[in-house]
Amino acid sequence: MSGGSEVYRIEASGNPLRVWSHAQDVVYAIAFDSAGRAIVGAGNKGNVYRIESPSMYTLLLHMPATQVTAFQQGRDGRIYAVTGNVGKVYEIGPGLEREGEIESDVFDSTMFSLWGRVSFEARLNGGQVAVATRSGNLDQPQKNWSAWSSAVTEPKGGKVSSPAARFVQWKATLTGDGGSRSPDLESVDVAYLPKNVEPRVEAIEITPPNYKFPGPSTLLSLAQPSQSLTLPPLGKRSSPAFSLDLSGTTPSLQFAKGMIGARWLASDPNGDALVYSVEIRGAGETEWKPLKEKVAEKYFSWDSTAFPDGEYRLRVTASDSPGNPPGEALSARLESDPFTIDNTPPRITNLAATRNGGKLQVRWHAADALNNVVRAEYSLDGGDWTVVAPVGKLSDSMELDYELSLDAPPGEHTIAVRAQDDYDNAATEKAVVK
Repeated sequence: MSGGSEVYRIEASGNPLRVWSHAQDVVYAIAFDSAGRAIVGAGNKGNVYRIESPSMYTLLLHMPATQVTAFQQGRDGRIYAVTGNVGKVYEIGPGLEREGEIESDVFDSTMFSLWGRVSFEARLNGGQVAVATRSGNLDQPQKNWSAWSSAVTEPKGGKVSSPAARFVQWKATLTGDGGSRSPDLESVDVAYLPKNVEPRVEAIEITPPNYKFPGPSTLLSLAQPSQSLTLPPLGKRSSPAFSLDLSGTTPSLQFAKGMIGARWLASDPNGDALVYSVEIRGAGETEWKPLKEKVAEKYFSWDSTAFPDGEYRLRVTASDSPGNPPGEALSARLESDPFTIDNTPPRITNLAATRNGGKLQVRWHAADALNNVVRAEYSLDGGDWTVVAPVGKLSDSMELDYELSLDAPPGEHTIAVRAQDDYDNAATEKAVVK
């Protein structure tokens, strides 16, 4: 191990049992007091520890010298400690000091906090325990920390008078009865209330059209297969088929023509529960219109067919009101990037079918007002739909031309063509050739 020490007790059976460890102090000497408890001398801070049990130890002394290198048993329960750097001999015990102090580690409340009451549990044994506090905004007590507060001497506690800050530390002064008894301090509690900090909405993502999130209590029946769509992790680009798994709490989407949804990433620094409101605004509009209030989940779906085709934005507002008194709740909001609502299929025009010997020559034009025409198909005499490429081979435009040359025997034939846009809106037209 790098730095620090461990002390093991070898049982009569030969089994080693770790009874003490420290991440920084290095053990140089071990002795035993009159009660048979191990006394540990360490460096490089001059500390002397007493091992009470495998789970408890006491910091007995802090020597002026940096290293306690040896012990020697003396008369009447005394122990002599030898130190190095600087070399001295100290007499320890057997009596108790009338007064001693213990300081806690610095406690980090993670944010600016108000301090409430400080209380403690102790067996006074005829003595007294006095607990004081100090606070600051740096993780190490320095000159810009507050001074030690007046002490609380009643176990039931009293108000912490240290100023509000992020960090706090307590110091307990134990005073004995002047004889052989000393107070036993078991615990110290400091109540605190972190300053309420506004939540954060970090990202909003519009989900693919024609899919919706299930309701909070929706249960899918195994007997009724459902077409569903699983989203990728928020912020990750999806594949065209949207087949990636989502690690998180956002459920899979279910196919529902005309529906559209959004999900968002939000958090609260205080860990408060959040509730959301969702609003929508169209291009050229000035007022936000409410879509849904008091949304508990971080996602929402709505029927887009109630809105005219066009460009829109969402605004999500997160509030920590469920966990805060009225008047103290805070909120934050974020607007989405623009997105399109399109429920109108492409228009198929100039459909013409003519016979040329044993061939049918078919031409048509497809156009969409808002999105690219991404797919076209034809069906001859009610047969299977067959995909056809545009004249330019690429489906990369809102307006495309198509041409076909099909083998056809003599007689009447019906040619049907279908065009689909990027939002799964499809239009169908037909022509008859005799």
